[in-house]
Amino acid sequence: MNEKRDAMVGVVIVAALVVIVVGTMWLEGTSFAGETTDVHAVFSEVGQITAGNPVKFRGVRVGSVRRVEVLPDGSLVRVTFRVQEDLRIPPDAVVVLSPESFFGDWQAEIHSRARFPHAQFADAREPGDLPGYALPDIAQLTATADRISDNIGTLSDRIGIAFSEETAMNIASMIDNMEEVTERLSELVTQQAVSFTDVTDDVRRATQGIGDAALEAQVVLARLNSVMGQAATGEALSDFAALAENLRQLSEDLQGTNTTVQAMAMQVDSTFAALDRVAVQATEGEGSLGRLLSDPTMAAGMEGTLAELQVLLQDIRENPRRYLRLSIF
Repeated sequence: MNEKRDAMVGVVIVAALVVIVVGTMWLEGTSFAGETTDVHAVFSEVGQITAGNPVKFRGVRVGSVRRVEVLPDGSLVRVTFRVQEDLRIPPDAVVVLSPESFFGDWQAEIHSRARFPHAQFADAREPGDLPGYALPDIAQLTATADRISDNIGTLSDRIGIAFSEETAMNIASMIDNMEEVTERLSELVTQQAVSFTDVTDDVRRATQGIGDAALEAQVVLARLNSVMGQAATGEALSDFAALAENLRQLSEDLQGTNTTVQAMAMQVDSTFAALDRVAVQATEGEGSLGRLLSDPTMAAGMEGTLAELQVLLQDIRENPRRYLRLSIF
């Protein structure tokens, strides 16, 4: 009986050791399904991820978290994952850490970077490291929601202060003014529409008149073209050219005559100037003519002399032998 009991105690101890070893290996991410390999990713922060948390790809568990450590310079956190060796990771693969449940369990998921275009992934420092990003946990979301709530409360208070009863009355008055302005604008638009219609009618009539004038011009041009095509038109144009040449010659002759007339006019001007001087002298009593016109005695003597000269001439005509004697031999 003692040996049997000792054997049972030994079996229990061995089983406990096996469970402890297997559990430790499982918690460390050791896979018993086949060959495994390590994958590294860097994060600016890792939330509540710890060793032993699952690693998933397309929702399927492909490994577990093996180690979480801070880089020597303290700028990033490197997480080592142990995954299946035959896992085909996308070329643009990234690792996203997110809560797995509401009880504080976290997981790491391998995704294509195109699925999270706005996420700020950490830049890999060494070749082979994948960029990583940790989603906010419940505590962070709660804190953010609390800040948002505070901001909304502050905004509500400011809106309540801004939109007082006086502000509401001002807004109502502004709405009434806008309605009045809208009505006036509507009336103005109606008036302008009527004016525009009148202008459009005038433009249409003017356009029609221009079209009629264009048609008449086409008729006139057609008639002129037909006239220009006749032989008589050519002769008329030749006669018109000859007439133009004659007019040009006449213009040249008139130009020469004009020069002669100008010379004669200059001579007439000089003659009139001399006569004017003689008239002035006679008027002022200068010279023989002036004395004759101004002295009555001299004028009377001149008249007597002229009378006697006329009598003498009359006597010479009547008795030429008395004054002229002709002898031949």
